[in-house]
Amino acid sequence: MRFGVAASLLALVLVMWGGQLYLTRALSDDQSSEAQVRATGYAANLQGSMQRHLVVPTLLSRDPILIQALRRHEYLEADRRLATFREELGVGTIFLLDASGRVVAASDDRPRGVDRSDAAFFTEAMKPPETGKSPATAFTFTDDPTTGQRKFQYSRRLLSEDGETLGVIVVNVDLGLHEESWQRARNRVVVTDDNGEVVLASEPNWRGKKLANLLATAESPSRVGQAISEARRTLTADRFVYIAGTPYLRNDAPLNFRGWNLTYFPTLEGVKARVNSILALVLTGFASLMALAFYLLSRRARAESRKALRESAELRQLNRRLSAEMAARRRVEANLKEAEQSLEQASKLAALGQMSAAVSHELNQPLAAMKTYLAGARLLLNRRRPEEALSSFQRIDDLIDRMGGITRQLKSYARKSEDFDREPVDLRDSVRAALSMMAPQLGKMAVTITTTLPSEPAPVLADPLRLEQIIVNLLRNALDAVRAQDDRRIKIFLVLGETVLLAIEDNGPGIKAPDKLFEPFYTTKKPGEGLGLGLAISAGFAAELGGRLVARNGADGGAVFELLLPRERAQAPVQAAE
Repeated sequence: MRFGVAASLLALVLVMWGGQLYLTRALSDDQSSEAQVRATGYAANLQGSMQRHLVVPTLLSRDPILIQALRRHEYLEADRRLATFREELGVGTIFLLDASGRVVAASDDRPRGVDRSDAAFFTEAMKPPETGKSPATAFTFTDDPTTGQRKFQYSRRLLSEDGETLGVIVVNVDLGLHEESWQRARNRVVVTDDNGEVVLASEPNWRGKKLANLLATAESPSRVGQAISEARRTLTADRFVYIAGTPYLRNDAPLNFRGWNLTYFPTLEGVKARVNSILALVLTGFASLMALAFYLLSRRARAESRKALRESAELRQLNRRLSAEMAARRRVEANLKEAEQSLEQASKLAALGQMSAAVSHELNQPLAAMKTYLAGARLLLNRRRPEEALSSFQRIDDLIDRMGGITRQLKSYARKSEDFDREPVDLRDSVRAALSMMAPQLGKMAVTITTTLPSEPAPVLADPLRLEQIIVNLLRNALDAVRAQDDRRIKIFLVLGETVLLAIEDNGPGIKAPDKLFEPFYTTKKPGEGLGLGLAISAGFAAELGGRLVARNGADGGAVFELLLPRERAQAPVQAAE
């Protein structure tokens, strides 16, 4: 509904705006026709006044009384003659100048003897006529510095019978009456000359200015206003002119005098009043339709309100049910929290059991080796060979340090931590160290071990103890796998590339469940022979070192375990142990 109301209001604004432009353009045609008639009347009235005054200097230039006064230099009769002409013809003031440009007679009481030889009406009248033509009547105008009014004059030379210049007769044309009548009627009227300069105007401050400059006045100082004005002028085909931001019609009427033109600017008040009345009717109709629409919508709203009340009652009932269910859910969550706490405690105990089993599993190998070294040391001491016995004791001490490292590793494994020291290690040295640790067990079983190692170092970034522990677990599993075979074979080979690959292959029965092989406590051994933690621990170590441990069945039978580790690109190569 909000969108509909907004769209209706927007449509109303567009209709009102477009209707105003269209109606203004349509109704302004009638007013323009009436204004053209008025402009023609103004022009005819002004032109008649100018022509009536034009005849006066021609008649007075031939008057014998004025000619005789200029010859005798007696001007009393000339003063009365000029006053009589002014009253009978209804023209402006008339005055007579002698050949030197001094005022000698006048129809008013202006000072006599004043030199006006520099005035335009005298200099224009004294100009020599074209060859073969008589002197013409000159037309001039000046601005009075005291009153600010513009005065127009007709002037003509008076000649003797032999063509001698006796003086100049000047008739003031009082055109200010026309300006006063335009001002009283509150009409904007201007008269321009052939250069477009204003010579008469209803606005005194327009005189002497270019009409084009007056019409170029900006309608609005803001950019938005200018854009709206340009759009309006485009839609209205530029029918209006703007003076000081107000639109006017323009009607021109040429004067048959020196290229003058009269321009009348009628206002659009009458057009606006008619347009506003029509738009008011449109707005009233729209308001009626909106009122009807709101009435229908209110009826619909009341129906929806009743429906909402019913739905509200249903919602309150549902809320009561939901509150009861939420209370029951909170009780269940409290019980669940207690169960989770019990389960967490059980998980901690299970983890503690796993760690104990892992410690037991990982320490069996060093303990077996220590037992072998102790038996050898006892035998060497009985044979009085203490130096060799000390070597066995040193190996036992190394195994004790190794057992401490295994304990620390298992603690890290239980914490799932990756915080351990890494250093560049040659994987060949780790293989040799693991074989040395497995020597006691290898000596108890007839097994063929084939080792293929590259001649160049195989550097990896790892913890040496964890790396050896992985290899020991893989070798021990391989020994357990080939125990039942008549021909026991284990192959160890190391391949260098973008990654370092260590593979241990046996000829045992192979892998029965590869997807469960690396799960903790999964084992195929008999009870008491293993806990199923060796491969799980080794896979975890490999992941912590940035590699992975994979298992598969060999093509010729048996199992293949592959350890893949990133190759270390160190600045200095890792030195192999002697």
